[in-house]
Amino acid sequence: MVSSSNRYRILVIYWITLMVLGIFLMSCETNQDSKGEKIPPASAFLKGEDPQRVIQYVSAIIEDKPSSTLYYIRSKAYFTQRKYLLASEDIQRALQIESGDLDFLYLSAQIHFHLEEYTEALKDAKSLEEAGFSAPGLWILLAEIYAQTAQTKMANYYLAKSLKVGLSPTDRAYVYTLRNLSIGDTLSWMKLVRDSSSIYLSETPLARLYFQHQGDRVPMLIYQAQLLSARKKFPHDPHLLRFWARFLAKIRQVPRAEKVYASVLASFPSNDNLFAEIGDFYFKNRDYYKAIAFLDKVSSDSPYASQAMFIKSISWLYLGERLKSLALLDSALQIYPSDMRFRSLKYRLINRNLDSTRTQTDSLSTESSEN
Repeated sequence: MVSSSNRYRILVIYWITLMVLGIFLMSCETNQDSKGEKIPPASAFLKGEDPQRVIQYVSAIIEDKPSSTLYYIRSKAYFTQRKYLLASEDIQRALQIESGDLDFLYLSAQIHFHLEEYTEALKDAKSLEEAGFSAPGLWILLAEIYAQTAQTKMANYYLAKSLKVGLSPTDRAYVYTLRNLSIGDTLSWMKLVRDSSSIYLSETPLARLYFQHQGDRVPMLIYQAQLLSARKKFPHDPHLLRFWARFLAKIRQVPRAEKVYASVLASFPSNDNLFAEIGDFYFKNRDYYKAIAFLDKVSSDSPYASQAMFIKSISWLYLGERLKSLALLDSALQIYPSDMRFRSLKYRLINRNLDSTRTQTDSLSTESSEN
């Protein structure tokens, strides 16, 4: 959502750039830059049909004369490709040059959200709201952020706000889906997704909700075909890759799932939710040392910290390290005195000398985390 004044400024700078380089660019179909890469013609950039060609074109200009607007344009192209880390690098460069630009800040908020950096996303989005940036996309983004951080009341407030303005069919389907999910109306949300998925399944952001929640509700072969089709269209989307890792784990393709999770980590280098998920993946596959290694990465102030400590305490027990398990349980009871899981497990350890064989068949349940 670009404001008219900023859009005008961007277009002016853009056209000046094209005029300066016009003669060169219109004849550069066969020309190459100093790195031996072909620079696409200006006509290709004007069409905007291929983000990769836009990136290549803008990158050639940035080498000679970087600017905040060019970083912004390239960041949008990376965002379209769903290369969120690269998009983040460029938009932060743009903001370093021109920190007050609302369009830059809006794109930054979107990128933070897709990188699951919800604190940063909320900070940018609220700054936009306070600055008077008014657009349906911002209300939807705020609703998404609050939904992901389990602040249902605030999520519903912004969902209702977004429905008061004109929305595209895709956005309207997504907003109603989010609203039904937030109030726990599972039947309505499933019906809505089922009715609209054939039209919008490949679109962001409804596809993310679909693949996140429908894995256990549709036949596996159908789900697999849909997910592979979406991944073929958006091969760089880290969320689709993550859902693929989950699917592989579900069908017991453990080595393949492990490799895919390693690729997902490259897109989310500091994601507590992902660390907890991978730790749980290794725990369920009885690779307890790796489970502990990933659960140790979960920060102490994360909403996943208590679950991580609980699984770690069981993992140490399964490894025969009863004293380490007890020490962790004692620490957990200091931090989470009302969490009965820790008290119950410690009681069982103190009163029963459980060997690893009996422990592994015991009824200690864990839940997988979802993004």
